[in-house]
Amino acid sequence: MKKLVLWSVFILVSQGAFAQTVAEIQKMMSDENISGARKMARELIQKEPTNGDGYYYLGETFYFDEAQDSAAFWYNKGLALAPDAPAPHVGVGKIALDKGLGQDAEKSFGRALRFVKKKPAEAYALIGSAYLTSQKPNIDKALENFTLARDNDTKNPRYFMLLGDAQVAADKIGDAQTNYTFASEKDKQNPEILMKIARTYLKSGIADVAQKNLEDIVAKFPNYSPAYKDLYEIYFGNKLYTKGTPLLSKYVELVGTDIDARARLVRFLTYNAKDYERAIKEANTVLQQDPARGEMYRWLAWANYEKGAFQESFNASKMFFEKEVNRKKATSDYEYYAKAAAKLGERDVAAKNYMKVVELDSNRVEVYDMIGRMYYDGKNWQNAIDAYTIKLQKVKPTNQDYFFIGNAQMQLKNYSLADSAYRKVNELNPTYAVGWYTRARINVALDTAAKKSMAKPFYEKYLELIEPTLEKAEQRTKTNVITAYAYLGEYYVNHVETPDLPKALTYFEKMQALDPANADIQTTIKNIKEAIAAGGKDRD
Repeated sequence: MKKLVLWSVFILVSQGAFAQTVAEIQKMMSDENISGARKMARELIQKEPTNGDGYYYLGETFYFDEAQDSAAFWYNKGLALAPDAPAPHVGVGKIALDKGLGQDAEKSFGRALRFVKKKPAEAYALIGSAYLTSQKPNIDKALENFTLARDNDTKNPRYFMLLGDAQVAADKIGDAQTNYTFASEKDKQNPEILMKIARTYLKSGIADVAQKNLEDIVAKFPNYSPAYKDLYEIYFGNKLYTKGTPLLSKYVELVGTDIDARARLVRFLTYNAKDYERAIKEANTVLQQDPARGEMYRWLAWANYEKGAFQESFNASKMFFEKEVNRKKATSDYEYYAKAAAKLGERDVAAKNYMKVVELDSNRVEVYDMIGRMYYDGKNWQNAIDAYTIKLQKVKPTNQDYFFIGNAQMQLKNYSLADSAYRKVNELNPTYAVGWYTRARINVALDTAAKKSMAKPFYEKYLELIEPTLEKAEQRTKTNVITAYAYLGEYYVNHVETPDLPKALTYFEKMQALDPANADIQTTIKNIKEAIAAGGKDRD
């Protein structure tokens, strides 16, 4: 009996120590001390080789660094060595979510819950985090699981905080503030909760309150690193560079100066702070220390493009795809490669990468417009037409889509197709005067009859829209109006069964008012007046 009691005490002590280790790993990760968390997770595995939580959290440190392959390796290793532990199942499920395998993910999460030995709150929390932090998040599922975690353990402030995180993602800021406040009341000395409350103010557009809260957190909890980042973002956004720089230095000091920490800093500077100059400097420092860190080229491509250094951005994208063949690519990787290529006139490279964006995110149909406009500006008319035609099949067309298609067809002398496109321009935007003018020009090209009249209704509609504001119009518009007057004037002289010389005269006189020094117009007016005086009759 005594042995049994002693053994039970040992189990309780070891479980308490283990629980403390997991809590410490969680805290290090929330503090963004990923190197420390990784070290502690490895130590936990070394002490307890069949401890599934150790493998899960080791995987989480790699997932945080966007090294999904490494994360998956450790989740699966935990699954193999500790198949009855819930956490590795959750990790495997998150990788399935990333791959779009929702049913496989749900099966993994179901297994995690089946292996829970006591209260399921923590398992629900891990599943909620998987849904929230996946590359293909499901906010509704995150809300559902965090709610279950909270309801299964209403004494744990962490579950209130996690539910708040999902509510922020769902843009339910008021609900998030309520849960963060509950969490803070239960754990008044937790800077992470206070920082998240500050973020809700920032998201609500109350930046001054957010800044004040973050300044208070930094003063009260000087070793809590994430607050320095958030405050730096605000300072940098407000161009308070002298206040921001020391914060960044303190952040680096707190999270470590090793290569992994510096790599995360580059991501933060590029993606969050948008301090592109500093990001480029830090990325190059990382590459000097470790040339194999190919992910730095991702951020160099991004930062250089935003700075307007398109060649450097293009070169960095090329290096990223060459060096990181096995790394999962984000839509932004292809998009920055495409945008830089387009700026440099590498249109086929740009189109190829734009198409990858659509493959990864079918909702990004505006990419077809980017491709079409790129080819249009480069005078590659057929490719422009092809891109806009695909776009028309994906989303509701706009008059601008048909505008570019029509103009491109005109350049290819496909006048019937151009006319069809501009018919849609007229339908979708009937007050767009230039659309009627262009339609008229297309019909001039289409009209092969001896008595030309196809363009007449379009020039008339154009003049109806333009003449009321003609006095203030720019010269280009006046030139187009002269073209319309000339066509209609000639129509009433040469292209009706019985010439209507007085009607023609009105158009040529309007031309003269816009171009009084034009000798040809003067001669035409003189000839028409003489013809009328000599007995020319109008049709009426």
